[in-house]
Amino acid sequence: MKRLALIYMLLTILNGCTTERSVEPADAERAADLNAQLGLGYMQQGRYDVAMQKLDKALKFNPKNSQAHLIKAELHRRVKEFSKAKDHYEIALDLSPNDAAVHNNYGVFLCDIKDYDGAQTQFDIAINDPLYSAKDQVYENIGLCDLSRGILRKGEEALRTALQLNPKLPKSLLNLAQLSFDKNETQVAHGYFGRFLAVSQHTAASLWLGYLLEKERGNTESATSYAMSLKGKFPDSKEAELLRKLDAKKGK
Repeated sequence: MKRLALIYMLLTILNGCTTERSVEPADAERAADLNAQLGLGYMQQGRYDVAMQKLDKALKFNPKNSQAHLIKAELHRRVKEFSKAKDHYEIALDLSPNDAAVHNNYGVFLCDIKDYDGAQTQFDIAINDPLYSAKDQVYENIGLCDLSRGILRKGEEALRTALQLNPKLPKSLLNLAQLSFDKNETQVAHGYFGRFLAVSQHTAASLWLGYLLEKERGNTESATSYAMSLKGKFPDSKEAELLRKLDAKKGK
């Protein structure tokens, strides 16, 4: 009964049935946390407008909620509002300077805007935190950042380290499969690709690589299946555009 009463109280607060002046600090904090989590959920669903509303409400209840600032920063990053994203990342860091997850996420953002030295600084802080359990994610982010700037060997090493910590990281598996294919290590590439398929649904990048791998093996039927899936599911992707260019060269 107490749990039901708390849920009812929070819903009352969230629906605006209680004026801000009547909200106790502890209730406001819980309301801020709940709205922040709702915002995260909506963002992950791609419902960015609703997510922004929830995050704004979270910060109205508690302007010092670091998680709300962190999620809002990520939302601004996804819609390419980089200046606003940077502001919220820095507020989150000011509020939680010892939170390794904030440093890790900020590092990803800094890599996106090509501040590579700043990104590495943030990643190093996260890695050197002895209590941070998600170091596999940090090494994966380091690897992806290095690949984006063309440092392939260092990036590959970081991705391998990430997989040593967590063998089921889809991004690491797929990128190592692509790197192996690019080095003509097709058997190794197939190994990583198979592990990727065991833990993840297809992306445009994975369908493209699947097409290349099957074409390399001479499996025309499987390659055609990958090509059809790529053009059907991700018609606007850069990978689908590459496929259309190949088709044009073959006179299709």
